[in-house]
Amino acid sequence: MTLDFVLQASIAGFLGGYILVIFAQWAPRYGLPRIDFSRGMTQLTFGESYEGPAPYGLGLAQVHINGILFGLLYATVVGPLMPDLPSAVRGIIWGFVLFVAAQLIFVPIFLKGGVFSLKHGPTAWITALVVHVLYGLVVGWLSPIL
Repeated sequence: MTLDFVLQASIAGFLGGYILVIFAQWAPRYGLPRIDFSRGMTQLTFGESYEGPAPYGLGLAQVHINGILFGLLYATVVGPLMPDLPSAVRGIIWGFVLFVAAQLIFVPIFLKGGVFSLKHGPTAWITALVVHVLYGLVVGWLSPIL
């Protein structure tokens, strides 16, 4: 694994995280509920540690760091184990896996949003699915695989 490999996979994860955040914020423009991942991560991590609301930028940074880490995980562990499919299709599969894991583990346990975000509204899971698949598409398309 070279520095170029790590940088390319990290940039792919960062860009995927950016796409996830932007499309989740723009969701009402295509008829779905808006999800503010940055605010959620800020509140989850820093909630009561600040007087007043925690800085929004910290949540935005967390989302991008997660994007980078999951991009590196894809490039080093998951991608090499996937079948020989076009890179975009492998990325979409990776995005779907992340979506399912988030909806079955992260959202119900940490956010108290219920399985598949049902406490956040009947269609919140659709927005989450769309943005996770877009994240996976970007990572699969741009990231190298070991």
